[in-house]
Amino acid sequence: MSVEQNSGMQKTVRQFLVALTACLAVGAGAAFAVSPGNTPESGPVQHAGVTVDWPHNTATATPAPPVN
Repeated sequence: MSVEQNSGMQKTVRQFLVALTACLAVGAGAAFAVSPGNTPESGPVQHAGVTVDWPHNTATATPAPPVN
């Protein structure tokens, strides 16, 4: 192999390792962000989705008396 081919191969391997390191760092950060031990205990957590107690307000309207 020529010196030019070795230099090109080294550059390719270096770029691959840099990209791999960046992807692993982003993945580790995302895993840390969603880990259960990372959330503060601030009270009940609300989750989006279907609930069986909708609507929450069950007030009934009282009809107004007729005006003569």
